[in-house]
Amino acid sequence: MISVLRSALCSLSLALALPLAATGAVLVGPVGPAAAAVPQDDFVIASFNVLGADHTDGRRGRPGFDRSDVRLDRAIKVLRRTHAAIVGFQEFQRSQHDRFLARVGDKWAVYAGAEWDTDNSIAWRTDRFAFVEGWSVAVPYFHGNTRYMPVVGLRSLASDRMVYVMNTHHAADTRGNATQWRREATRIERNTTRKLTRNLNVPVFMTGDMNDRAAFFCPFTRNQVMRSFLGGANPKDGSCNPPASGVDWIFANKYAALERPRINRSALVQATSDHPIVSVHVRLS
Repeated sequence: MISVLRSALCSLSLALALPLAATGAVLVGPVGPAAAAVPQDDFVIASFNVLGADHTDGRRGRPGFDRSDVRLDRAIKVLRRTHAAIVGFQEFQRSQHDRFLARVGDKWAVYAGAEWDTDNSIAWRTDRFAFVEGWSVAVPYFHGNTRYMPVVGLRSLASDRMVYVMNTHHAADTRGNATQWRREATRIERNTTRKLTRNLNVPVFMTGDMNDRAAFFCPFTRNQVMRSFLGGANPKDGSCNPPASGVDWIFANKYAALERPRINRSALVQATSDHPIVSVHVRLS
């Protein structure tokens, strides 16, 4: 497996100018030879909380679930059946991360939120995308403690277009009321995706387990930059209308068309994790 180098200069802030990337626009000029059409680019992006190893391994394993190594092998099968080319993982702990790379070989690459913390990682098929850059964004988690959420810039091998993906996980209320930390994480992620969109004018996606429904959707989409794979609306008049959803989300900006959303709770998925895998077909043109 190739080693992905972390871009230290971009590690915690998007305040600095971001590099320009090709938008795939066709320029109109004097009459002459026809300009080459921009290749259509289609792929599936997914988000999957794979249920961390510490929930099921050891003496206090979780009833109804196998050990993480068995479940990770199932997760790979789930990805294959989903036809995912990019996936945001949550609770993708070190042993699961390492087993994934050992199983998939060089077919996939992974970028983690931090070298010491793989729980939140982004993976992509290496026959579909090439890594260009990556960094992490600090957000509050349990009790306000900082965790680092990954952002990657990938180049499509089909169209040569750039896409950016952020993956995140918000604190649940299992260790006390975490509403304020989810609210602050949402603000940071809204600003991050807005800056990426406005500075680069390329497709931007966000995947994650937000541990919230309307309480996440409405503030996150308030600036009308990102939209949910399940629809919903948040017009400027403040009449937010979130879609019927769980806590697992995929969002994209205006530079990507989202089609055929899916929330998969098949028997295989339920034997793998306590979350569904959510996915959507993406069309770039």
